[in-house]
Amino acid sequence: MQELLSRIGSYGFFDEYTKHDISHIDAMLEKLDWLIPPHCRELMTSADWLLIVLATYFHDLGMLVTKDEYARRSESGFERFRDEVLLTQDDSGKDYAARLTHLGADDRERFLYQEFVRHHHATRVKNWIEGEENRQVGVTDGMREEVQRILSPVTDIFRDDLAKVCESHHLDDLYDEHKYPVAQFYGQNEQESANVQYSAVLLRTIDLLHITQDRVPSIAFRVLNPTDPISQDEWAKQSAVRAVKPKWGTDSEGNLSEAAHRDTISVHARFTEGNGFFGLTSYLSYAEAQLRKSNEWISRSNQTLGTKLTFPWKHVDTAKVEAKGFLTETFGFKLDQAKVLDLLTGHTLYNDPSVVVRELLQNSIDAIRLQHGDRSELDGKVQISWDSEARTLEVLDNGSGMTQEIIENNLLRAGSSRYQDPQFRKSHPNFHPISRFGIGVLSTFMVADNVEIITCHPDEKDARQLSLRSVHGKYLVRLLNKSQDVPREILPHGTLVRLTVRPSAKVDDVLRIAKGWIVVPRCNVDVVIDRKEPENIGFKSVGDALRSSLLESGYLSEDLNGQKVRIVERDSDGLSIAYAVGWNNYFKEWGFLLRPQRDPYVQRRGGQAGTCVEGIRVEATAPGFQSSGGIWAFVNAYGPSAPRTNVARSALDSSHEYKVLLERIYSAYCGHITEEVNLLQTERSYSLTWATGEAAFLATPLMRDNAPPKSAAALRESMKDIPLFVLEESDERRQASAKHLDQFETIYTMESAAAEHIEYLLRELPSTASRTSLLKELGGHDSGIPENIPLLCTRLGSRGVVDDFFYSSWQIAEVHGSVSHRRCDFKWIKTTQDPRWSGSDLTETNLRFLLTNDARSYRSSAKSNLVRIPIGDVTISGLSDYFGVVAGNIRYLLPNHPWAPMVDRILDGEEDISPYDDRLMALSWLIASATHSRSRNHEIGELKSTARRSGLAELVDIDEFSSIAESSDIAYFDTRRWNRNAVDDSYL
Repeated sequence: MQELLSRIGSYGFFDEYTKHDISHIDAMLEKLDWLIPPHCRELMTSADWLLIVLATYFHDLGMLVTKDEYARRSESGFERFRDEVLLTQDDSGKDYAARLTHLGADDRERFLYQEFVRHHHATRVKNWIEGEENRQVGVTDGMREEVQRILSPVTDIFRDDLAKVCESHHLDDLYDEHKYPVAQFYGQNEQESANVQYSAVLLRTIDLLHITQDRVPSIAFRVLNPTDPISQDEWAKQSAVRAVKPKWGTDSEGNLSEAAHRDTISVHARFTEGNGFFGLTSYLSYAEAQLRKSNEWISRSNQTLGTKLTFPWKHVDTAKVEAKGFLTETFGFKLDQAKVLDLLTGHTLYNDPSVVVRELLQNSIDAIRLQHGDRSELDGKVQISWDSEARTLEVLDNGSGMTQEIIENNLLRAGSSRYQDPQFRKSHPNFHPISRFGIGVLSTFMVADNVEIITCHPDEKDARQLSLRSVHGKYLVRLLNKSQDVPREILPHGTLVRLTVRPSAKVDDVLRIAKGWIVVPRCNVDVVIDRKEPENIGFKSVGDALRSSLLESGYLSEDLNGQKVRIVERDSDGLSIAYAVGWNNYFKEWGFLLRPQRDPYVQRRGGQAGTCVEGIRVEATAPGFQSSGGIWAFVNAYGPSAPRTNVARSALDSSHEYKVLLERIYSAYCGHITEEVNLLQTERSYSLTWATGEAAFLATPLMRDNAPPKSAAALRESMKDIPLFVLEESDERRQASAKHLDQFETIYTMESAAAEHIEYLLRELPSTASRTSLLKELGGHDSGIPENIPLLCTRLGSRGVVDDFFYSSWQIAEVHGSVSHRRCDFKWIKTTQDPRWSGSDLTETNLRFLLTNDARSYRSSAKSNLVRIPIGDVTISGLSDYFGVVAGNIRYLLPNHPWAPMVDRILDGEEDISPYDDRLMALSWLIASATHSRSRNHEIGELKSTARRSGLAELVDIDEFSSIAESSDIAYFDTRRWNRNAVDDSYL
């Protein structure tokens, strides 16, 4: 075991500052001498001591990394952890990445893998002890086998408890006496029993407190300070902590006494630089919070389970943590409670008084779901009432109600949500609340100074009434007789909240406000306005909500027979989605119905859409998009996988759950397109060619400029599954997606009038024939395309989703032309290989200004018709009389083009030049502009002026470029040139 521990820190992992060898184990065991109170040392059994000692030896063994494991890191969950936990796309992840820029590429990768192991090391050693294989936390077969050999003498049940204790020092569930039993027997003798919870608390504590000299605890940096790994690093490197000792308690006269009760641990450290000081103090705040938790957990077990072992430690004294050259006094933020409450109840947080209605309603709905469970839809009732004359707003529910303890600990404690309490979550593991911040009741003071709450709980003899007059005031709780003074609607359980709304507060249309928030409440919600008949709001499903939206907007009538609009609804694994589709009678397909973005009729009549969490609408935009003008749809995420909202509930948090939600939304949209393509063939008698061609048109609503996606990367990944392409392999014709194309190394395309006309024929006829076979049958020219390489038959050049996916992944490696047959064959390879051509998008360069009004004369050509310049090996045949070729809608210069000497000078001496090098892209733009002009001499003069004015002349010798442009006759070979109506001949 000592030999294994000594290897931690080898191979470049945990080698700079963190020791995990036998000296670390000895130091931790020494802390047990003063950490365990004397009377507890006498009560502890042999099994207790064996468990804590073995756990001390094994707990950090998971930080051992071998060369083989690191070499096979891609087989583990490292890459996902790196991208989704550390280097996330949110602000925290970007800040974290920025602070690692001082590291080289290899050191950065090792550091990130080190953090991956650090994060999972407790799980790793647990798996090794239990003998389980889990490659998500690393490829560690050899270590698992060695640990199994070492622990072979002990029993399975003891080994399981040892595994739990080792893992526990990185978990937050030590309160769970079922997982960590306080009286676990391994035999008949009393000495063969152990308090597993106590051992887990001790291990967690000695690991937290071993921070002296050159040793940092194994807690992940991001737990302490997500954006500051450098401070943690500096703390470690400075070897500043001299001692961690118990602090003497005080006697009855306030004097320090060794015999007095001790509950505080003192840390002695001295820093010469601020970063290390910040790192340690940040950590000690975390450590103190953990001590308090451990104290509470053991105290609770003493009270409820009768255990005798105690854990007195609750505080960390940092008075002896100093920074040389700084003032001895440390300073920190202090909260002005009154002003913080003003911020929470003012417009800074919410910016919208109508959220009061939402907060009260979702509190009621949570209470109903907690009380009634699966019967909420039948038995749960919420009623919101608005009296415009008295300006009173009431929200009443027959939910769980509140006890005195809940009132004190949650209702009147800002930021304390009952539903986030560990004990509550343990008791209700399958309950997923809407509320989670514990500030809902504060929102009432945005609009009211008089708030009355009456609540009734079955466990309490009396009901309770609170009268709140100010957010800064004190409150009295009045006891009410349940049989006399409580509204019958909240008996035997429920809550009534009544507000008297200030005259200055704008709470206009309560019914409209409630409808806007409440979509799928899973209980009965009624709204009563000025004592009129109640109106039920909310829907059974997102499909019903969408149907109502379409009816209100006039896009759907009550009679659905023969309708050209229908609703598709899907529900699985915590996500419900409903989207509207319209029937195209000519093309016989259901395409997405788009919500008019600025149609006043739709806005006036309703026409809602949006994304909900637990049935409450959070976003009013089209699900998955940043605009309300996208696909007309409703989405509801529920259960443990639902994303969380920000504090104001105005948006969803950028998190892994949110990323998965977007992926599933996009997957549903793309799944509909794929299903329609299949139905066109199987049920609507269209050819494979026709059906596949329709996929691009059906996908168009997903890529509208006026409705950008929330995650372009996630949308793109989902769209890779749509069958956008037609392939031929060995005369067999079939559909293919972008993801399917990725499996090939090489693809051919063929451009000719004959091939294009055959495609039109195959589109119209439900035939199984292939283009290749028809060309042979009709005596067409055979260029010798290898039979074992797929032929892409989908026409390029539409500038739509097909071009976008193909051109972004593939580049031309060979061009074989036949002028006499007006045909050109292209061999394509992956763009991930050596780049053969200059880039295609100015937005990827420093030349974005060419897309602004300053260069508006050339904006069109600069944005979509950049010439691609060869910068790598490209094989050409049959086109000796041409300087360029057109593939799809993109113009490619051939290696013999007139500007080749200028390109050679750019490439000369450059290794791995970027296709988006500013010099290349400037030349590409200039050539595109010059060769697109009809009256070139006049245009080139203007182009030179633009180049000098915009700074392009600093990248390109504009005089040399202009001289070549004026003296050269650029001819592009384009197979559509012989169709007078098919192509713009201005550059031919």
